[in-house]
Amino acid sequence: MSEDPQVKAAWIIYQFGAAHCLFYAIKIGASFLDATVAQAIIAQGGILSRYFVQRLHMNFGAYDNKLIELKIAHGVGSSQLQKSQAIPWASDLPISVYTFLLKAASDLYKSDLCLKGNDMELFHFYTGGPQTIHYAPLVLAKNIDQIKDLILRFKFIPLPPRNLDNLPEINNQENITPEEYPPKDGHENKCQLNVIARSILICKEIVNLWKEIGYYEICYDVNDLVMQGALLIMFPQQPSSRWYMPDIKTINARLTELIEVGFQLTYCVILNILLVFEKRLEQIGKVLLESFAEIKHESLVNLLRNCLIEILNPKLKFKSQVVLNFIYEFLPDSPEIEFVRAFQFYSNSCKV
Repeated sequence: MSEDPQVKAAWIIYQFGAAHCLFYAIKIGASFLDATVAQAIIAQGGILSRYFVQRLHMNFGAYDNKLIELKIAHGVGSSQLQKSQAIPWASDLPISVYTFLLKAASDLYKSDLCLKGNDMELFHFYTGGPQTIHYAPLVLAKNIDQIKDLILRFKFIPLPPRNLDNLPEINNQENITPEEYPPKDGHENKCQLNVIARSILICKEIVNLWKEIGYYEICYDVNDLVMQGALLIMFPQQPSSRWYMPDIKTINARLTELIEVGFQLTYCVILNILLVFEKRLEQIGKVLLESFAEIKHESLVNLLRNCLIEILNPKLKFKSQVVLNFIYEFLPDSPEIEFVRAFQFYSNSCKV
């Protein structure tokens, strides 16, 4: 790659978008990023959000490796400490780049920089995070001006989610290890991304505010959580006595509303939804599948065969036998034949 800062800046923005380019520039490391490249990225439209600088400030600075080794040896500290010895995000950032970004943020936000603040927590409270889904819309509506200010003025953007390669195995929803915050790898945790997804489910117009500042990846970043969340609201885990089963028309209307904003009902999303509801598939599974098939304009059999092909993607790490058995119930051939057919299709697609 060229050593020209302008070329590097154009490349990183093209690869990762204006919203996440600085995050990934830091992730690549000092061989790519210096102060002149950081300056070029911002000059070419890379977004320097206040929250990004707050998180950068949390993560910056080298760790004492000897102390970490002693903690592991004595069983002290979080399990996350023992799982990965990778260099934490931004911990080895050259101090010249760190000071440049702080100075640029200070010039941009002046006395409102709030380096020790946390815009994710602000957003959580402004959007009614502590309230139930029934009362949160009232809080969000009351704070809509503050939410607009946080996004439009302070460029609040969550840091990027982890990709499929770095996600835990999709097996079941139990025994999930608590996430540390801030995470060592810099990526946004699922807990924080759920805050974003929940706000969109309450007020989908928030998506347009993010797009207005150049955060066009918002739908991609929280796609699964938004689509799952919409159904979790319609099919609560502990329904009240007044709850009734939504019909296909109601489900389709809600999901279509989100699809029109930019979200997608992918086969991976469908599998994750089935996993979320795996203990209730006998009661609600069929209506979900019929709704998904109608939205995607395909037969139920073709829908499930495509889901079976998606399961073979090793990045998905899908291992739920309950969901697999449920899928096989609606397929005309035996599980063995259906699996071989899916495997052949997946193998052929990988060769293309």
